[in-house]
Amino acid sequence: MSIHPTAIVDSHAEIDPAAEIGPYCVIDANVRVDAGTRLYHNVYLTGWTHVGPQCTLHPGVIVGHEPQDVKYRNERTFCRIGKGTILREYVTVHRGTMPESETVVGESCFLLCGAHVAHNCIVGNSVTMVNGAKLAGHVEVGNRAMISGDVVIHQFCRIGELVMLQGNAGISMDIPPFMLAALDGRVAGLNRVGLRRAGLSREEIADIRDAYRTLYRGGLPFRQAVEALATQVRTDPGRRLLSFLQANSRRGIAGRRRAGRPSASPDVDAD
Repeated sequence: MSIHPTAIVDSHAEIDPAAEIGPYCVIDANVRVDAGTRLYHNVYLTGWTHVGPQCTLHPGVIVGHEPQDVKYRNERTFCRIGKGTILREYVTVHRGTMPESETVVGESCFLLCGAHVAHNCIVGNSVTMVNGAKLAGHVEVGNRAMISGDVVIHQFCRIGELVMLQGNAGISMDIPPFMLAALDGRVAGLNRVGLRRAGLSREEIADIRDAYRTLYRGGLPFRQAVEALATQVRTDPGRRLLSFLQANSRRGIAGRRRAGRPSASPDVDAD
């Protein structure tokens, strides 16, 4: 075990012998750090936090601190960081706010300088959050999503898998899987480059493209468009898109971006 002599590690913390704890780190009692994880200097781990194996936490990272929620009353809540995730300088990940709830960042994620994950967020695997991106409480982010620099996401929003959000965007509604979102938080098209890089087949990409056209260009009210998709999709990615659209939404599904004027929400169109 490599623990720098200036680090302050509570005797009840569980530090794997193959972990590396750098200078001036502070690790509280209920923290667990797995094998192969490296903490650079001045990292703070607190709360009921588990950092998985082969993670890298850069200077100034704070994981598991109290949620920024006035309703929080010092209850036991959790924070988990998945295998192979990298947290760059001054990333903050807060633990859950309701008793026994948790905040989760998945495996192989890459959170760049100053990114923030608030209480009770669920971040999937291989998600990238670029410098200054911020998730409010209870946000869900699907696998391999790309959240560009200084994007802000409203609480309870859902971001689907392989979504790409434009830098500086303000997101206040759900973004369906495989889509691009523009500055105004509305859907601007398909993440075609992301689909190809993710290794989706031509058939799968064609299925998603056809679903996009039905949803956003077919002229149907939104709920009718979703019903039409139920008989249209034929691949696993298409069915995952349909499942996302059929699930309960606290914020509604983002509408299509229209040149020259704001687009209406599909939920409003459906009425």
